[in-house]
This record gives sequence, C-alpha cells and structure tokens, in this order.
Amino acid sequence: MNIKSLFSLFILLSSPLATFAANTEELSQKLDEGYRYACNATQTGEAASASYQLENYRMLFTGTQAVVGFSQIMHDEIDSIVAGFFKKGMIQGNTSTAACETPQDLLATTTRAVYTRQVKLTLASNFDDVRFSQYASEAYPIFDSIIAAKISEEEAKSSINKIANNAIINNEDAAAVSNATNAMKAVAEVLVSVRNDKELEQFLSDYIRKHK
Repeated sequence: MNIKSLFSLFILLSSPLATFAANTEELSQKLDEGYRYACNATQTGEAASASYQLENYRMLFTGTQAVVGFSQIMHDEIDSIVAGFFKKGMIQGNTSTAACETPQDLLATTTRAVYTRQVKLTLASNFDDVRFSQYASEAYPIFDSIIAAKISEEEAKSSINKIANNAIINNEDAAAVSNATNAMKAVAEVLVSVRNDKELEQFLSDYIRKHK
C-alpha cells in the first residue's frame, strides 16, 4: 500500500464520532480501522506519516472541546488508551510481515475502556453546566426519575423543555437557558443509555448524588 492509498484510507477513517459517547459497535469499528491503518502504514515504511495522521484521528475519540476537573481526567485517559492501542498496531506492523489483523481480545478491552470513559466524560462535562445554573433544582428531580426508571428519555426531555419555556416566558437570558437545558438533555441521554449497564449506571448515579 503506497502513501497515497494510506492517506485515502485515513480520510475514510476520519468521519467524526457522535458528540455523545459512541455506541460500542461504532467505537470498535473505528478502533479496528485505526489499528489496521497504523499496522499497514508501518509495514510499508510510512510510520512517520501514519503517526502524524493518527494524532489527529485520536481527537475523534475525545473531541476538541475544553474540559476541566474530572472531565479532563477522562479526556486524558481516553487519549492515552487510544494512543497506546494505535502504537501496538505500529509495533505489529514493524515486527510482522503477516496481514494486519487487530487482536480481538485487545480490541474488546480497549473498546470497553474508551466507552466507559466517554460516558463519564459526557456526564461530568454536561453536569457542570447544570449544577452551576439557576435551574439545577428543577433538573435534579428529572435525573432522579430517570435513574429510578420512572420516566423515558422523551418524557425527561419534555420536562426539560417546560423548564426552558417557563424561563423564556419570564424573560430570562435566552443563551443561559439554552446552555443549561441542552446540558440537561445531554445528561438525560447518557443516563438512559446506561440502563442496561449496572456498573456504569451506579457510577453515574453516585457522581450526580455527590456533586449536587
């Protein structure tokens, strides 16, 4: 595979992941593609170019938005995990002449590690925008109802829209209302998404309880 083909492959790899934590299937596919790219590029003597491209590609897993506190910790951990995973692909390409195949056990554990941290990053970064807003006390009962599986995501978002409507009717700052309620919806979405993952659900529940 020549350098032109490698860059064409990288363009195909670079379709952005969802703003919210991607599902595990999508993450696994992207990680697999990146690993194979790293391995193939190294085998063909294009390791330096591949390394530069993969630096940019890693941002698909973390995003570019500034984060602080716990969100920053999760952001950095994701970046480190993905970088290490791609480095293993380059090592394989440098030490083997066999076709580049991603080790499935490594892919599965890396996917899980990235996914859990994406979920935590999404919650923490958006929850800050809720708890430091004047609408926090209205949002908390909605989050509690989601955690207790008493309402659906649609019902939660309907309740959040009512908060926004009332705020606008009361002539409150539209930008602040939008920022807070969009963050509420992001938190609601991530809480619903982990209902079948008891470990993550417990973590998110504990995080919200401790940071209210």
